[in-house]
Amino acid sequence: MRFANVFLNWKTFLIINVLIFLIKIFFSVYHKFDAQYFEDWRIAKNIALNSIYSLDLRYGSSAYKLPVYPLFLSLFIKLFGVLGAVKFIIITQHIFYFIIPVVIIKIFDNLNLKVAGFLSAYFFIFSPSYFYYSNILEATNLFILFFAIWIYFYSELWIKKTSSWKLIIFSVITAVVALTQVVAIPLMVLMIVLLCFYKKLSLKNIAVIFMIAGICYSPWVIRNYISFDKLIVSKSPVWQNVYLGYVSEYQILSDNQFISKKDEEKIADQISANNEFVGEHIYENEVHKIIEADQWAPFKKGINNMISLWYVPKRYFDDNGLSILIGRKAYVVLIDILLLVSLLYFFKNNKQLFLFLCVVFAGFTFPYLIGHAANIRFKLDFEWIQTSVIALWIYCRFFITRKDAELPLNFENKM
Repeated sequence: MRFANVFLNWKTFLIINVLIFLIKIFFSVYHKFDAQYFEDWRIAKNIALNSIYSLDLRYGSSAYKLPVYPLFLSLFIKLFGVLGAVKFIIITQHIFYFIIPVVIIKIFDNLNLKVAGFLSAYFFIFSPSYFYYSNILEATNLFILFFAIWIYFYSELWIKKTSSWKLIIFSVITAVVALTQVVAIPLMVLMIVLLCFYKKLSLKNIAVIFMIAGICYSPWVIRNYISFDKLIVSKSPVWQNVYLGYVSEYQILSDNQFISKKDEEKIADQISANNEFVGEHIYENEVHKIIEADQWAPFKKGINNMISLWYVPKRYFDDNGLSILIGRKAYVVLIDILLLVSLLYFFKNNKQLFLFLCVVFAGFTFPYLIGHAANIRFKLDFEWIQTSVIALWIYCRFFITRKDAELPLNFENKM
């Protein structure tokens, strides 16, 4: 195919990737490196300027956010100051987004699917959301890079390119990913177990991975126990995330009215006057009140969050400006449809792969049905996996001509 000869090779891809990178730099310069930042930035400033891991200095130490991204931000604040740091953080994140599609190609190449890898990488670099999002100071930018690297080393272990140093690196990266984004933990555990189930690694090596990852993760748990005299394995906001799924401003479905505006304002005042741990008890009590008043409230909220996650959150739902309409709404509908077509294809041709992909997407979806899905970044954590599946379908459906090679991904050597 002429398209394949011209575009699906390293030379052309790297040229286009460099061009996209330069355009992103120009975009950021044109907008004077104007960035949105949230809780991670506040914690990072307190780390750099006050030597304390705190969201709000009034209440001392915090466990509000997992540590990797705030520590990443704080390094730049220490080096360049609060005002100068943003520019260098954004440029660094643009570099991450240059590296990520290269890692994606290497993952597919390990599975003898390099053509699908190039297709997936093009999906990534031409995504409107990913083009813009490296200008935002959110952990998603670091998580995607680390998770892609984790999957790369996982693919090395899957094809049995195993060595002691790869096991160690994979174990350390497992801990780093877990300390960046909690939603990935169940999926990583499942995939590591599958390495043993499909005889890619011995039970002894699986135990070594969990041991090293646990050791690398443990300083965060120990720090939390020493600081707060309680076991906090991940981060403090649990009931807060559940509660936020019920607030009025995040409801796309008009019938979802769980809390009055007056009560929301009252709760907000109570939260602002207490630390995050007292706040958790306040949120928990309010959630119980909501469910007592309407036992179907969690289900209604879950449907609302599903729409928010797989389409757009409420803040963008009624926005039909050109950038949102084309750059997000039309794009996300298109890739959702293509994902559905892809899954149907794999259901017909490789049910084990189909089941695995369903588990992957369910693993990224269900936590947000329980909590809230008010931000696009939740979908961006795994949208690149969605487009990778679409790329694999395109490859299998349109690039492979030999019937016996139609589905190169097989789960074999099962116990």
